[in-house]
Amino acid sequence: MVYPQLFDRLYIGPSGNPDDAPPEAGQAAVIEWCSARGWDTLELSFVQQVYLKPAEAEEVAMRARELGFPLSAHASYYINLASEEKQKIGASRSRIVQAAERTAQAGGHSVVYHSAFFTGRNPQLVSEIVLEQTRKVEAELRERDVRIWLRPELTGKPTQHGDVDELIRLSNAVETVLPCIDFAHLHARTAGGFNSYEEWCTVLDKLESRIENKNVLQRMHMHLSGIEYGGRGEKRHVPLSTCDLRYKELMQALKQAGVCGTLVVESPRISLAEDVDRLRQAWAGA
Repeated sequence: MVYPQLFDRLYIGPSGNPDDAPPEAGQAAVIEWCSARGWDTLELSFVQQVYLKPAEAEEVAMRARELGFPLSAHASYYINLASEEKQKIGASRSRIVQAAERTAQAGGHSVVYHSAFFTGRNPQLVSEIVLEQTRKVEAELRERDVRIWLRPELTGKPTQHGDVDELIRLSNAVETVLPCIDFAHLHARTAGGFNSYEEWCTVLDKLESRIENKNVLQRMHMHLSGIEYGGRGEKRHVPLSTCDLRYKELMQALKQAGVCGTLVVESPRISLAEDVDRLRQAWAGA
C-alpha cells in the first residue's frame, strides 16, 4: 500500500483508460500499456460505477506494484455529502466507501470525490455537515480495515464546497483526508485567477504551512487539464493547447517546491494522450 508512504518524485499519467489502450485485455493490461508508453500513474474512473471486480483488483495491485505504478481512483459523480435529503447523504457515503475499498484492493493510495454543493446555504453550515459525514466515511473504512487517503477535490465552481481553505480545514480535522488539488478548477472558480508562477507558489506555500503533520507536498495528488470558464466558474474541460492556463509555469512552481506525488491529466479524450505527453515534457523542462 502506498497510503502511509511519502512519494519519492512526481508521477504523471491519465484519468481513466485512454481510447487506444487495450481495455478488452483487462485493467492490468492497460497499466502495462501506459507504463510502456512512458507514463507512470493512472486514475481509475469509477465515476459511473465501480467496474473493477475484487479478483481483478488483486491482479492490478500486483502488476502496479511490480511496475512501481501508483494508482488512484475518482469516485462517483453522484456524491453530495451535504444533500438536503438524508437518503442521498447516506448513498453518497456508500459510494465513497465502495470506491475506496476497491481502490485499496487494487493497491491505490487515494480516492477522489467532489464533497458537496452549497445550494444557497451558508458555506460554514455546509462545511460542518461535510466534516461530520467525512468522519463517518473514515470510521466505516477503519471498521473494514481499508487504508487509503480520502481526497476531496478542489472544485471548479464557487457554488461547490471545495476551495483551498475548506480543504485545508477538512484535512486538519480528519486524519485520513488530504486534498486533491485541481489547478484547472482553481483557475476556473476564480474566473481566471491563479495563473502564474507566483500565484501557484502561494498556493503550495499555503498548503505546506497550514496542513499540519502530513508532509502534504510529498503526498500530493493533483488534477490538471485545459479549462473553459466564465463568471460562474468552470464550464468544461478542454485540451491544454486551446486554453489560457500557463501550465509550464505551474510545472516550474511544483518543481521549485519539491512536490512529490501524482499528477492526473483530465483532458478530454480527444487530447488526453497528447496532454499527458505535453505535461511530462513540461515537467522535464521545468
